[in-house]
Amino acid sequence: MTDLQYNRDNMLCNYPSCLRKNIEELFLRSKIGLSTVSIEDISILSNKYESEEYALSNFHFIMKIPYAGKRLKWEIIFDPDNFFFAPDFDFNDDQFVNDADYEMIANNVPSLVDWNLKDPKALSQVLNEFLSLYKKLQIEKLLQDNIYSRYSEEYQMLIAEEGGIKSDEVEVYVDNTSIYFLISLKVDCTALPEYIQPPEVDRAIWYNPGEDYAYLKISILKLDGTRSIMALQLSPRLEQVLGNSKGLSLPEYKKETVLLGYVVKVSETIDDHIQMVADHFKTKKIYIMNLAAACSRSIIEYDTDTFNKAVFLYNVNDFSCLVTVTIGAKFPRDKPSIHLTSIYCQDGRQCSENVDKYPYNPNLRPDDNIERLLEYLPEAVMKFKSHRH
Repeated sequence: MTDLQYNRDNMLCNYPSCLRKNIEELFLRSKIGLSTVSIEDISILSNKYESEEYALSNFHFIMKIPYAGKRLKWEIIFDPDNFFFAPDFDFNDDQFVNDADYEMIANNVPSLVDWNLKDPKALSQVLNEFLSLYKKLQIEKLLQDNIYSRYSEEYQMLIAEEGGIKSDEVEVYVDNTSIYFLISLKVDCTALPEYIQPPEVDRAIWYNPGEDYAYLKISILKLDGTRSIMALQLSPRLEQVLGNSKGLSLPEYKKETVLLGYVVKVSETIDDHIQMVADHFKTKKIYIMNLAAACSRSIIEYDTDTFNKAVFLYNVNDFSCLVTVTIGAKFPRDKPSIHLTSIYCQDGRQCSENVDKYPYNPNLRPDDNIERLLEYLPEAVMKFKSHRH
């Protein structure tokens, strides 16, 4: 059992056994709106609606629902005598379904009316339907209240056909003085290297981070556009290969900036970074694979995950040493680092040395540069053999 499985099973024990499949489905395989939730987003509350006889039944929860870059705190209350009854909800919002009738719930949240505890997706479906209704009411505010007229027009331009973004790819939250957008950007990650979990116990572990995504959060803190905050939410693979969301330099959002135009600029910025990373990865792979082929009889190891390093055995006049070739972040502009290591030092100890002055031209093909390196190595290795401390 992995640590992830152990921690998951241990945390699920806090919930009634009949709910565990729903909780597991919710945080492992479901999305609420555009975002995922983790088990840390679900908390057990003290039972304020019932007597002490239900103290250990854990039927009252609070969930932090991600929406438009914010967290909505929704309470979920089950009947402690029968979890097969549909739960009640307290949305902590007087303007949301405050006096909803049966017909309104049946039309908008059918999964609550047809509640089936045996269906592992029952809870996530209900939450998604309530969130869709919540979003519908937020957009009605945006379109109907005159104070949001500028952003109402820009929102409609954004989701129009020429904008290329669907309405279900945008979340909107409004209040009296500000407005928040969370927008799913269209990015092509097919050329990117795979996600690699950081090494544990001296070995790299592959980890499935789920689908790739890039969300743009736009917080208009003053409706005249004079104060805004921009941020990105990236999937683990994009976060890893692009550095991090804070490391990307986003275009400035000015008072006169149009929402659709800004989204296009951000998408282009991310696309440029993705292309740069993909080109770098492809060039590294070609270089390391060509080096491994050229030294096929003496190759010791080479990195087939990130293509950052290769090690091969080199022999000149009965003197052998290890040659480690390491590719840096600025390759191919900067040459790979070459490191020689041998246990056959004249002083009877292991020695190492960097080779800095070998010929390299970033404008040449990788196989041409490899050929020049291998032609230079005999001279460098003989100097290494005769070095003095």
